[in-house]
Amino acid sequence: MIKNIVALVLVLLVGVVVGLQLPRGAALIATISSLGGGENNNYAALKSNQAFEDFKALLDSTHQMVLNEAQTEQEAIEGMRWLLRVVSMSTEVAADANPQLPHFQRMDTEVRKVGGDNPDAEYHNVQINGQYDYIIRGTHRSDDYLSFTITGGLGMTERRGVGYINDQQLNRDAEGNFTLLLSKDMPDINAYGNNGVPANWIQIPNDASGILVRQYMADRSLSERATLAIEILGEQPAYAPPSDQTIADSLIGTSYAFLKLTTLHKYVLPELLTETNQFVQTSSESLGSAISGEDNLYMIGSYQLADDEALVITAQPPETRYWNLTLESRWHETHDYLHRPTSLTLSEVEYGADGSVEFVVAHQDPGHPNWLDTSGYHFGFMTFRWLDSKGAAVSLPQAKVVKWDQL
Repeated sequence: MIKNIVALVLVLLVGVVVGLQLPRGAALIATISSLGGGENNNYAALKSNQAFEDFKALLDSTHQMVLNEAQTEQEAIEGMRWLLRVVSMSTEVAADANPQLPHFQRMDTEVRKVGGDNPDAEYHNVQINGQYDYIIRGTHRSDDYLSFTITGGLGMTERRGVGYINDQQLNRDAEGNFTLLLSKDMPDINAYGNNGVPANWIQIPNDASGILVRQYMADRSLSERATLAIEILGEQPAYAPPSDQTIADSLIGTSYAFLKLTTLHKYVLPELLTETNQFVQTSSESLGSAISGEDNLYMIGSYQLADDEALVITAQPPETRYWNLTLESRWHETHDYLHRPTSLTLSEVEYGADGSVEFVVAHQDPGHPNWLDTSGYHFGFMTFRWLDSKGAAVSLPQAKVVKWDQL
């Protein structure tokens, strides 16, 4: 009997080792792991199971979308990894959230830069429930940009902005401490203030669903991040294990986040897929207040460059505490800014005598101080973020395709 058990263990170990070496080793391991397992269909009718099945179908559809819409092999290859990154972010902001025990979750990481996000920013998200009131306590000592976007909308319905506040509007004491109250009825803002400084208040609707925090940094090495904490205001709800409906709702929220992040190229200025090498001006009113910064003036474009071509961009920046230019893939995934020059801020560029800035978008280093690397992509999106410039008369950047030997 013991010999048989040892033999079985050896077979399984060999199978695992061999499986890891095969292209589809994970599937082999999953098959081995399922040996001897029984079937139990008693839980198939659960709402959470149905929501999970819907997410699987959505993942299959977007997988096929990448294969169908990728214009190069490289776009398809990196599209596979991009899908995993979107799954990861969607899971963190929705499936792992708990509006009864809320906490701020980092959406982006140093390598997971999806959804057209700003590589010079940090994004945090927290899920809330409009049936509760919330209190946010924080400290923000620097002059870096900080903002809170409160969203409404549940399930698969479109999210909308229902409240907004930035660092210049926050009531901060001498130490940078502030309190932000989210409730349906106005509370006593002085009772929740800091050292005689009243709290800020934003009214939220019954379908309030989330808070998106943005922190912009012109120079990460000099930036001091804000600290944040959130909890339900007033009596805390009694603990109970998550219900079938609760998990189903979180999975539906995950599906919604995943769908929005994987289809940005279809509803955010889709004309730029074909109208390349130019910029258009837009703002949060056009892009959607739930996904864009209220204080930003955006100028978004796309490039299409052959191997022997480069794009020369000339811009006249406005007077502002922050702006940048960033390159993104077809899937609105920011290129690898950690190791390649794919994004530049106002503190990193070299200016002309008249205050203008010339950029060169190219496949290789032309020796230009403001070079932006395409990272091997012949097509990509380009985004200028001019902070605190919405409504200002800012000239549209000019772009011109030139041959490499003309640089």
